[in-house]
Amino acid sequence: MSKVQLVEELHKPARKNFPRRRVIIKGLNDLFQADLVEMIPYARTNKGFRYILVIINAFSKFVWAFPIKRKNGKMVADTMKKLLLQLVTPPTNLQTDMGKEFYNKDFSEVMKKFKVNHFSSFSNLKSSIVERVNRTLKGMMWKEFSLQGSYKWLGLLPRIVDKYNATIHKTTGYKPIEVNEKNASHILKKSFSRMKVVDPKPPKYKVGDFVRINKYRTVFTKGYTPNWTYEVFTVVKVKVSNPTTYILEDSRKQEIKGRFYEQELQAAKFPDIHLVERVIRRKGQKSFVKWLGFDSSHNSWISNKDLV
Repeated sequence: MSKVQLVEELHKPARKNFPRRRVIIKGLNDLFQADLVEMIPYARTNKGFRYILVIINAFSKFVWAFPIKRKNGKMVADTMKKLLLQLVTPPTNLQTDMGKEFYNKDFSEVMKKFKVNHFSSFSNLKSSIVERVNRTLKGMMWKEFSLQGSYKWLGLLPRIVDKYNATIHKTTGYKPIEVNEKNASHILKKSFSRMKVVDPKPPKYKVGDFVRINKYRTVFTKGYTPNWTYEVFTVVKVKVSNPTTYILEDSRKQEIKGRFYEQELQAAKFPDIHLVERVIRRKGQKSFVKWLGFDSSHNSWISNKDLV
């Protein structure tokens, strides 16, 4: 094995767009999604409010949006509590990203009090439904900015949300404000009848296979950096779903949170070969090294003859 072959493996093109498991919604208050929209550049003209907490009922598509001044656990938790107190029936599940504003003591206590199961997706694609509604609301807001000639959104927000909730949604065929317990069963039946069911392909990987994980690009990721993790993981479970997903563990036998799609993985042809970032110190025939792509907890002594 040459160093060039390993580098080719790390820089192999990686797919980002591919079919994923659908968000399965079981009823009217089964799933809410929440996300923060940053409005920091416009805080001065909006009484210091820097963020909008957007929450959507994934079934009815009804949206709530609350201005908040700081991105911290207590403020987000207090705002979420305010909404939950207004609801006759709290959601069974709430999906957010992994941000600290959602994962903290204050927010956890609110979830526990209202018996809401809080969970996250472990990819940078986050919560798809609320992400889409964020884009829609911002599109509506920026049109108003152009009309009024300023970025004052505090007064605009309630009107924009009301307009969204009073517009027929193509998924349900209803205005979000019209969806209720009486028509929920009809909407559920109609929505699921339109879903395309595809038989899952045979799994590409099996338990015990060594794989690397796709590094999703963001707008800040350079195109010339590796597309795959330096670290190698082991497949420990294969979940035959639509599509199939995989559960992995690292070299320390610790399970990695979340499930991974086939397209997010690449077979590691050289699982036992790693690149040395730098030699920290030498002692006789051994060197203490920092491994490329690993944190300092993985630093270790190796024989000088094993240095690539």
